[in-house]
Amino acid sequence: MFCINPPQTSALRMFRYRDRIAIMSDILREAKKTQIMELARLNYVQTKKYLSYLVSYGYLAITERETYIITEKGARFLQMIEIQKIQTIR
Repeated sequence: MFCINPPQTSALRMFRYRDRIAIMSDILREAKKTQIMELARLNYVQTKKYLSYLVSYGYLAITERETYIITEKGARFLQMIEIQKIQTIR
């Protein structure tokens, strides 16, 4: 049987081209900037831009220790993303 898109190739493509929503959901799951950078696979400049955006729109809050916590609004946003993923799979 001939396979046009081997599973490995399609999996690599999925990680190479992520949309902004996928990146934001990765960020909302973490708390420390270095962990966010690793999990979301972003460089420092990209991470700062996303964090600034998420804080300015109320999805994240900054603690006194300069870590990030997800707000109620951010948790709802993350839930909507997860629901959309489940509906896409069906």
